[in-house]
Amino acid sequence: MGGMPDSPPYALYPKMKRDRSQRVVAGVASGAARHLGIDVKWVRLFFVTASFAGGFGALLYAAMWMFVPLSETGEPVTRKRLSPVNLGLVALGFAGALLALQVSSGAGATVVFVLGVLIVGAVIALQAYDRGTGTLANVAALTLGAVLIIAGVLAVAMLGESAGVAGVVISVLVTVVGVGVLVVPLIVKLANSLVAEREAKAVANQRAEIASRLHDSVLQTLALIQKQSEDPEAVARLARSQERELRAWLFDDSVPNHTTTFAALHKAAGEVEDMFGVVIQPVTVGEDVPFDERTEAVVMAAREAMVNAAKHAGVDAVDVYAEHLAGELTVFVRDRGTGFNVNAIPHDRHGVRDSIIGRVEKVGGRVGVESSRSNGSEIELALTL
Repeated sequence: MGGMPDSPPYALYPKMKRDRSQRVVAGVASGAARHLGIDVKWVRLFFVTASFAGGFGALLYAAMWMFVPLSETGEPVTRKRLSPVNLGLVALGFAGALLALQVSSGAGATVVFVLGVLIVGAVIALQAYDRGTGTLANVAALTLGAVLIIAGVLAVAMLGESAGVAGVVISVLVTVVGVGVLVVPLIVKLANSLVAEREAKAVANQRAEIASRLHDSVLQTLALIQKQSEDPEAVARLARSQERELRAWLFDDSVPNHTTTFAALHKAAGEVEDMFGVVIQPVTVGEDVPFDERTEAVVMAAREAMVNAAKHAGVDAVDVYAEHLAGELTVFVRDRGTGFNVNAIPHDRHGVRDSIIGRVEKVGGRVGVESSRSNGSEIELALTL
């Protein structure tokens, strides 16, 4: 489609930037067209038409020129030769702004001419800001623009003294605009530089953290796996431990230590994983609670249930589900193995009777055990907080 700007790379919240490759004056219209995904000619026609409405189009263009950053491609940009149509649109917009100003304010031809000189100076100064002050030519252009602006402001001020209250108001407004044209771009450029520097620092810190994590965990684990490649059990144990550590870092960073119940439960599951080579991935629901003497009893009982399932159920994975809802902590440990008969447990075996049931009941909790040879076992640990 002729004149349609190329689509920008996908971004969740794309930022509008002025397009320096297709600019006629400052790249505002082409940048807006690229951002909105429409033909640039319609945006330019809007600015020109709006300039006849009290100079709104020109003021909007100037504001976007000062506050919308210029795109930086990192490649030298070749300025295309301006077409007669684009030059005509610029002249028409310029004339429309001056005409609207004269009609709305009743200013004479001399004042309008001086304002035209001031606008030309503003355009020269802002374009010099865009190119930077690294060369003598740009410094000279910025100086010329500043001189024209100051001269225009002084001329309007002198003419306004003899024009009554309306002339004084126009003089004040022109002074504010002139100072703003010279000062605001510097402030905006400084603010953008600070934001860019802060973002770059945050990215660098994040990359450094990721690199240190990879070095301290993944690379070290890979080195150990290489050394123990002839021991499949050791390799599997290292891989599970590394997977658990990475998962906790990537998805569960809200629990950085083991001072909470859910964190202690995750730690216990990891210990059982490493000891017996089974897969245990606890699922937690609800708000975490502090790890105290009562919740420690529940976690230790759950750990014992995991150990029993890993040792006796003959399974490769154990399911652990914990929730804290309505002031009650509940933990389920389930396997789909061979199961057992609670009443048939010998009296000299204290795993289920003392380490699970007795431990939880001592802190005021309750335990439910369901087990069968065909469906495996499920142990429920409940504690009212």
